[in-house]
Amino acid sequence: MDVLNYINEMGASIEEAALVFNIPASTTVENWKYLFETQGIDALQPKAKGRPFMKKETKKNQPIEGSEEALRAENERLRMENAYLKKLQALIQEKEKSQKKTRRK
Repeated sequence: MDVLNYINEMGASIEEAALVFNIPASTTVENWKYLFETQGIDALQPKAKGRPFMKKETKKNQPIEGSEEALRAENERLRMENAYLKKLQALIQEKEKSQKKTRRK
């Protein structure tokens, strides 16, 4: 904003203002002037840099504990857990059988 005020008050060119304020590229000042004229002072505010923060997930549709919906969800979770454990047990038994067969030879 100081650079743009300097240009307006002193009647200096963009290149002169860039030299006075030690800005390496006069195109930077041109961009600032364009943004200020088209979008106003808010366009000159510094933007957040880097990766945006991860938003915490809100648990909106969690059923109330003890409700029918919550009990159904828990029941389904327990069924899935039992199915997983049965498959795991079957794989372990199959592996043990294959090891016993290879030992006999």
